[in-house]
Amino acid sequence: MKAKKYEKFLSSNFAEYFLYFVGLAFLVTVLLGGSLYYYASAFMKEEAVTSNSNSLNLLRNAQELVLSEVDKSMGNIFLDSFYASYMDYYYRGDMITLQKLQNRLDDVLSTNDYIESAYIYYHRDRFVLSSRQGPVPIEDFDDRTFAEELTSKAVDTNDVNTRMLSAGSEDNRFVITMVKAIPIYYNTSLPMAYVVINIKGFYLQEVIDSIKTNPDAVILVADAAGNVITQNAGTSANVRHASEYMSFPAEVPVDSYEKEIDGAETLVSYVSSEKYGWTYIYTVPMDVITAKIKIWLRTALIVSVFVILLGLAVSLLFSKRIFDPLKRMLQLLKNSEMEEGGKPGGSLKEVTQIERNVSRILDRNRRLELMMGEYEAYSRKKFLASLLSEAENEASNTLEKLTYYGLRFDPEGYVVTGLLSMDDYGKYCGEHTEKARNELFLGILDTLENDLLLHENSFIVEAETNQLVWVMNYPAILAASEVKELAYAVAKNVHASIHERYPFSFTAGISSPYKGIANIPKSFYEASAAADHRLILENGNIILYESVERSDKHIAYPVAIEKKLLSGLKMGDSAAVAAHFADFEAYIQEHATEHMEVVRGFFLQLFSSSVKCIYEMDSDFELGSLMGEAKHVDLLNEETMRGMVVYLGKVYDQILAYLENKRSAKNKELTDEVKAYVTGHIADDLTLERLSEQFYISSSHLRKLFKDETGDTVKNYIQFERMRIAKKLLASSGLKVADIAQRIGYMSAQSFAKVFKQETGKTPVEFRDEYQRQIRQEENE
Repeated sequence: MKAKKYEKFLSSNFAEYFLYFVGLAFLVTVLLGGSLYYYASAFMKEEAVTSNSNSLNLLRNAQELVLSEVDKSMGNIFLDSFYASYMDYYYRGDMITLQKLQNRLDDVLSTNDYIESAYIYYHRDRFVLSSRQGPVPIEDFDDRTFAEELTSKAVDTNDVNTRMLSAGSEDNRFVITMVKAIPIYYNTSLPMAYVVINIKGFYLQEVIDSIKTNPDAVILVADAAGNVITQNAGTSANVRHASEYMSFPAEVPVDSYEKEIDGAETLVSYVSSEKYGWTYIYTVPMDVITAKIKIWLRTALIVSVFVILLGLAVSLLFSKRIFDPLKRMLQLLKNSEMEEGGKPGGSLKEVTQIERNVSRILDRNRRLELMMGEYEAYSRKKFLASLLSEAENEASNTLEKLTYYGLRFDPEGYVVTGLLSMDDYGKYCGEHTEKARNELFLGILDTLENDLLLHENSFIVEAETNQLVWVMNYPAILAASEVKELAYAVAKNVHASIHERYPFSFTAGISSPYKGIANIPKSFYEASAAADHRLILENGNIILYESVERSDKHIAYPVAIEKKLLSGLKMGDSAAVAAHFADFEAYIQEHATEHMEVVRGFFLQLFSSSVKCIYEMDSDFELGSLMGEAKHVDLLNEETMRGMVVYLGKVYDQILAYLENKRSAKNKELTDEVKAYVTGHIADDLTLERLSEQFYISSSHLRKLFKDETGDTVKNYIQFERMRIAKKLLASSGLKVADIAQRIGYMSAQSFAKVFKQETGKTPVEFRDEYQRQIRQEENE
């Protein structure tokens, strides 16, 4: 009896509608919920990675900014040749120069709040010039251990150490230590001296603590060896080494991944500083990232219970109104036929509702098709861009994917890659908006696809912001020479069409033909290298990689030409600078045109040597303010060698003009100092050689400089000043002639009297007597 009731219940309208409604509701809930969970978790993870990376970049930029400021402040120390000769002044007992150098070191610390202390260690003499202790032997220096260890290791210009200052300081404080060599470039095993700068470490902790993070997040800063320098103060973790979070050294400068730490899945993000070697690590448990999704899951369970209850209510309602779904549909169809025959119809309201539902379903399908089309276009572009790298080409299903995207490539056929790059792209971006740039490159992409390369054996992709790449596939039965001709013809058509339609200059690079689609990355590399060769061949050309292949010969830097050029620069000889700079350019044209990186390196070396030369001549020289923020980066941004020549020529013109103005002012200042020294040391044995030693210039240069500024010789001025003082003493004091002679630097009264009579026509005694007679006459009158 119960079984019959159960079967009757299952065959009832109520049970039928209940199963329909609940089944459909659960199907939609599962599909939609699963999709939402997957995409929401992926979105939250991506958002967390972006947030972590932004925080780490902020921390890295703050640290590099401080270290760069310190490097700039200390530049006048390790570029000053006087510090290299400090021990010579020390052994000579030149206290004035020693005090000047000590004051200059102290001034650097007083003008930079980040520097805790600094010192220069002269390891050969075992002597230290310190901002805290002044000049001391190494045996009495507080930081002796660290200083003596410097001679046992190579000095990296970007090496930054973190440590606690030794107990000899005021207190044990965490500092960041930078080490520089004097001179910067040296050929011996050890430099002449080491400059050690200790930077206050508290600023790094302050920056970390200022970053707003999740309470469960951990921020670490580790050095190149993985030793933890510091971490955010709010975390409960106390990590001494960062190896439990990542491997050292890092394989890539920036990365994010999931890793199990202390039994919990954790998102680890890190950013490395290429300049100083530090690594900034940000970790946060995945449970924290997906916490909101878990709350949504609990809500989904409540909604499911509600769906069941709603299904019961709706099914009960429908079972009383609709006896059988199939019969109801047949009835509606019959009513529709009756209406067409002019007879009274059924319920038009229900028919209209069905039509609306069908329209909604069709609209949803159209939107879904549109979304699928956009996604497939994105996936195609991403896949084609990945073909230019080694990883994708090693995949076994590469050919299958190419076929899926409508590209019928012969796997054993030839591949040739062309690359189109806009010349002076940086200048264009500075003068146009991002929207204009996107419209331009979309137009060029359409031109390539629609007019030139629209066939099944090629594809076009934007590799970088200034690179449009096309890859052509040719049958294996063709000869390599024939493939070259076909590829070059395509490149000529591309270049001519773009030049005709757009008022900008473009350079095209073409690779050599290679057999097999696995060689697409190699082909792309050659096309990029060929396009980069516009540095030598100028802009607006089609460059074949075969025509620019490098040779393996070594190209020597033209040291002799550089020395002559710098010599002319020191002398302020603009004609000599121009002539030797032309020789430098001619040397590169003759020997280095096959080595683009060598060309850039040579110009950068000449720029650096020129700046160093000017710094050695004048430590107050500032190239940035003189040239309007001229930097070596601006030189390297020039795309052609002609542009680099013009840029560096302008730099030399500005430097020569600056030195000319500076030289005039400095010569007058030096002349005044020489006069003041003569007056203050009139009793000494004053000679041209003694004065040249005192002011660190050659005798011939001092003689010429003094003559140009005063119109008289140094010897005549010394004698004139002695006679002036002698007249004053004879007239205003009762000193003996011998005492006056000694006071003004004469060895004997006889030699003084002889010179005095030659100058005045009277002996010292006659001059005094005549002066006193004049005084008495004036008093009597």
